[in-house]
Amino acid sequence: MHQKETPHLAEPCKTPWQKVHAKFGMSPSQFARVLNRHRSKISRALSDEKGLISGKDQELIIQAAADHKVPLTSDDLTPEVQ
Repeated sequence: MHQKETPHLAEPCKTPWQKVHAKFGMSPSQFARVLNRHRSKISRALSDEKGLISGKDQELIIQAAADHKVPLTSDDLTPEVQ
């Protein structure tokens, strides 16, 4: 008997918040503390369909990345083109 092959689904695109969070490699709670933001704000941002990052949050993320030596690119802060 042959096993039925399941088609591989394309990996869903990550939102900017998800990409940045992955680069930091910490829990949402830790990430919130690093950014001096509420944990609920980070959780909502990570689960948001678009996950766009506001200007103030971008500034905080860029500063935190520099402080924690996390390499970020402009692609990490912007949505992927589909």
